[in-house]
Amino acid sequence: MPPADAARVVEFFCLGTIASILGTLVGLGGGFIVIPVLRLVYGIAPAVTAGVSLFMVLANAVSGTIAYQRQGRADGQAAFLVAATGIPFSILGAYLVQRVPPLGFDLPYAALLVYFAIDILGRRNRSLEPGASHPAYLRERVLTDRYGETFRYFSNVPLTLVCGAFLGFFGAFFGVGGGLVFLPFFIVLFRMPAHVATASSTLAILLTSPVGVAVHALHGDVDWILALPLAAGGLAGGQIGPPLARRLSSPRLLTVLSLVLLAAAIALIGKHVF
Repeated sequence: MPPADAARVVEFFCLGTIASILGTLVGLGGGFIVIPVLRLVYGIAPAVTAGVSLFMVLANAVSGTIAYQRQGRADGQAAFLVAATGIPFSILGAYLVQRVPPLGFDLPYAALLVYFAIDILGRRNRSLEPGASHPAYLRERVLTDRYGETFRYFSNVPLTLVCGAFLGFFGAFFGVGGGLVFLPFFIVLFRMPAHVATASSTLAILLTSPVGVAVHALHGDVDWILALPLAAGGLAGGQIGPPLARRLSSPRLLTVLSLVLLAAAIALIGKHVF
């Protein structure tokens, strides 16, 4: 392998590792870091960016889910309901990204990042108190992890299925896996604690991403020379994020998430403004 190619492999392995640590730390799969880098630093086309990123996100989700299952903090029911509608809509997202120009990819993605970051920052201290009032259409759920810690939040099947549709579409369209939809939806609407939300989001990404990756691959959007070292980094970093997440409080974890989202959005907007 020529030295330049070997250096590129190392670069992308390191990128995948760093992105996956942040991804599993906040339940987003790492794509939110990889996408701005691929677009801003390497100038890769939107469809290929989405395909490569989603493949790394899938590897990250495999590793992260294994780590989170040891903690017992993933809500399997929520993740499987999300996947029920997320899988078919991921096919649509992977198909439509073929037809958008770079500006039509970067600016909507940046707008999503800004919206979610601001919304999460404003709500990061909200939590469900015992006996708290809630709409009749929400049902209380209780999850106890393997450390004996109990988490209380809400659930609703139809709303979870709606979340899955958006998660599948945006996850495959942008290559982020869908954590950007899952986390604000479950944290804001269902008041799911951040630690449960990140674990559940990672499992949902694992279930929905394979179909999107397959559709991207069929369209020739997965550059394997880039994707494989990214995925290897995703597998490595996916084991580091969950233990770090357990040591952070929920408000602090959400603050980290919001600041990283804002930084990525500013970089993408700056690409077309300056």
